[in-house]
Amino acid sequence: MNVDDIKCSIFLNGAPHPVRAGAPLPELLAALGLGAGTVLVEHNGRALFPKEWPAIQLRDGDRLEIIRVVAGG
Repeated sequence: MNVDDIKCSIFLNGAPHPVRAGAPLPELLAALGLGAGTVLVEHNGRALFPKEWPAIQLRDGDRLEIIRVVAGG
């Protein structure tokens, strides 16, 4: 089995979501079609600055809350 094939389960906005074990957060955001400036991300109860995203490697049981930023009036 290839290490890249190992899956784990995180909770994304409260629902189970499979990801590649150890995947960096930006990889998941890209797969979801989301990028810096369009979302706010909370990882295991801590709000993250976009500059912190590359250092986050997803692990089994992690909890992510992703909120889309919408501007308008």
